Amino acid sequence: MDSMELPPDFDAWKQPITMLFPDGSNFTTSVEYFNLMRIYGSRLSIVNGAQIGATLTLLLVLFLLTRSEKRKSSIFIINAACLLFNLVRCILASCYTTSTLWNPYAQLIKDFTYVTKGDLATTVAANTFTLIVTVLIMISLSLQVWVVCITTAPVHRAIIMFATTLMAMVAVGWKAAYVIINTRETLALRPFDPYAHVLLGSYITQAVAIWFYSLIFTYKLGYAIIQRRKLKMPQFGPMQIVFIMGCQTMIIPAIFTLLQFRAEVPEFGAVVSTIVCIFLPLSAIWAGVANETVTATAGPNSQRRLIQGEFYRTAPNSTCASTSSNTMMDRSRQLSVCTCATHAKGVESVATTPSPRKKSVVDYDDDDTPIGRDFGLSRGDASERV
Repeated sequence: MDSMELPPDFDAWKQPITMLFPDGSNFTTSVEYFNLMRIYGSRLSIVNGAQIGATLTLLLVLFLLTRSEKRKSSIFIINAACLLFNLVRCILASCYTTSTLWNPYAQLIKDFTYVTKGDLATTVAANTFTLIVTVLIMISLSLQVWVVCITTAPVHRAIIMFATTLMAMVAVGWKAAYVIINTRETLALRPFDPYAHVLLGSYITQAVAIWFYSLIFTYKLGYAIIQRRKLKMPQFGPMQIVFIMGCQTMIIPAIFTLLQFRAEVPEFGAVVSTIVCIFLPLSAIWAGVANETVTATAGPNSQRRLIQGEFYRTAPNSTCASTSSNTMMDRSRQLSVCTCATHAKGVESVATTPSPRKKSVVDYDDDDTPIGRDFGLSRGDASERV
């Protein structure tokens, strides 16, 4: 084969390649295009694989660390369903890079003649599960905001829920529009490029909705924490943990939402839903473990009891144990005062607070001399100490 002299600026990695259209006419592409397609496919596969592993791990942890009586709560059911559907979504999305839709020739000239029906069905299913996951995320966020606002004034709570629900419906509407258009264009074997603004709008509205929910959630808990500190109850407990995780739920998805608009990392757009799905139950798991190990109690607190009862691994006998502990404390205080009596002007004065007494084998004699009393104090000695 004869060799040809190459120009000085020739770059082998960007050399042109001549290919043919289905009608026989030729077109020119470059090696660089195939290299960029290879890199993007590899990164997309890594992202999908990481999402599958993280979602599956947290789903197992959620079932293992949640008590059986809490598995019937609405928060657990929604979070578990969100993780399960997101797992299926990521598995279906990972099949895209091995399907005929990702064939270099099909992607280069947008000719999807050889695409199989199975690959089309997988793509449509992945889009559908994306919509389902978005709906579950908004329901979970709405339910958690409702719980933390349950002690708010009814008018304020109604305004908050109306605003958040409206924002969630807008986000779900944009996501539904994207899924419907993408499904229609996929089944018609047409490119989605003319409707790229719909995908952009779904990303923006979803990000705004997550920020809005998380701001209300963290503000309400942050305000409650400030009030607790004013009441001299600064211990680190489940409420502080949920506040921290709420901030993370707001900040970390926001970072990835901003990164998805960078042309260098377009695959980050699919990570936002997974991160929110992971952080929502993760905060409940962490707070539940801390709730079981915390030893300091601060008395009745409706907000803290409500959050613990709704989200976390409250021990089944925690209320009984707390009541029993308070009862024993009251008894010890009563016993420390002692059931004593003194003689004053011929009238015997008895302690006003009743206390449990054990049967005494013997009693006092007329001279106030103790004979085998359990507490080891005579009435005369007790009157001097009180």
